[in-house]
Amino acid sequence: MKTPKRPDALPVILAFEASTNQLSVAVYADGMIRAMKLAEAAFGQAASLVPLAVSALAEADIGFAMISHVAAGRGPGSFTGLRVSLAAAKGVCLAHDLPGLGISGLEALAYSCGDEEGDLPILCLADTRRGNVYAQFFAVDMTPQGDIFEAQIEQLPLLVPSAFGQEAILLAGYGGQAAAAAFISAGRQVRLAGGRMISADAADQGVDDISVDAGMIARLAAHHLARDKISPLTPLYLADPRLGPKKKASA
Repeated sequence: MKTPKRPDALPVILAFEASTNQLSVAVYADGMIRAMKLAEAAFGQAASLVPLAVSALAEADIGFAMISHVAAGRGPGSFTGLRVSLAAAKGVCLAHDLPGLGISGLEALAYSCGDEEGDLPILCLADTRRGNVYAQFFAVDMTPQGDIFEAQIEQLPLLVPSAFGQEAILLAGYGGQAAAAAFISAGRQVRLAGGRMISADAADQGVDDISVDAGMIARLAAHHLARDKISPLTPLYLADPRLGPKKKASA
């Protein structure tokens, strides 16, 4: 793997994320997200992702020659989206002789949505498109606690690691409102990422889901680089790709 030309410099990262219907590309430089472009695309991700990258680089005033690393979300999520995102990242790596980093979307959510006070364990969720969720628990320092798993939302309170005791849980990602209701029914306090603590006597909070984006991928990639942690540009498939949502029958 190629090393950066200037290892003492802050990384310049082009990041791709396409694990959901929302595609995004971000440019990270000077320790911050310099530009990010998003687009909704349930289909045709391959045609949309590269133009987004060109637009993001132009907005950030950064050329391909200035990029030091390429990152992409590894999932879990849409099989087609993951393949397209990773293929785009690998294409840039090959064309410009750059190192690539594969980033877990759930870990990126935890890193971006972790409690500011660092006092709550985290549960990050993603849509399987099969009625369940992909889930992973993280400790208060945002380190993974166990592997990614698939479950029904109502089962989640039964799967909390025993090490967490009866602590409140910070929820981030897809289905947060339904997950909060499940935890409240089980008698556990929860906090939705970006929101306040919720308990059994709280009213409906109406909080929107948080989706992983390329900015989250880029920030976690920079964090990993600072710690010499490299993950491959390979997908995190938790199920056979053939088990994805059925396509609508043509008229």
